[in-house]
Amino acid sequence: MTRPEEPVDPWATVDRPARTVNFGNPTVHLGDPDATVNLTPPPPPAGHPATVHPATVYPSAGHPATVYPPAGHQSPAEGTVRAQRELRFGPGVPAAPAPNPSWPDPAPAKRPRPVWRRVVSLLSSLLTLVLVGVVGFYIWQRLSPLEIEGVTVAVAQPAGNRCDVTVDVVATVRTNGRSGVIRYQWFRSDAPPGAVLTEQLGSDRSTATLTLKWTFNGVGATTETATVNIIEPAPIQSGTQVEYRCRRG
Repeated sequence: MTRPEEPVDPWATVDRPARTVNFGNPTVHLGDPDATVNLTPPPPPAGHPATVHPATVYPSAGHPATVYPPAGHQSPAEGTVRAQRELRFGPGVPAAPAPNPSWPDPAPAKRPRPVWRRVVSLLSSLLTLVLVGVVGFYIWQRLSPLEIEGVTVAVAQPAGNRCDVTVDVVATVRTNGRSGVIRYQWFRSDAPPGAVLTEQLGSDRSTATLTLKWTFNGVGATTETATVNIIEPAPIQSGTQVEYRCRRG
């Protein structure tokens, strides 16, 4: 026959076997469930600083546990505190305050320049510009070649009804204003070509005047042609008619 189970008293004391809890060096014996564990170290002897070591707790029935430090260990000097720097980061950690901006020191005020120095500086700048312009114009004249833009030929004073006269035939040559040399010759309708002549032009001249002196003698009338032939800087020709009439007696 099975005996019915009795109800369990929640306030009953259950004797448990002794258990040893080892946390490193300290050993705690909990044989008596009513034993009180006192982890307070005993007072140090007179004249010696307190020593704290991993302790061994031996409880006994009806007496609190006594903590005895192991022999051969010494505690650090009294009053010594070792702290490490705490580093925190992440949400909720206050940000470090921003450093104060370093404003640059104000520049010292410059003293105004004297009037005569400003005048000298202005004149020096103008003189430099003039010199640069002159040199540039000179180089431009040297590097740019002479060019013929046009040629016209005319009789300065017609002979009319005069006899035995010399007529001036003038050729006007227009250029681009550069310096250079013009090589030319005259052609007459009653004679072979003339000799090759030269005319030097400077940069201050944009026209050149070439003159042919043609002499007429005798009685009668004639119409001739005078032509100027430009050889350099570019070949070009231009001419005009010359009339001569002489009536005597």
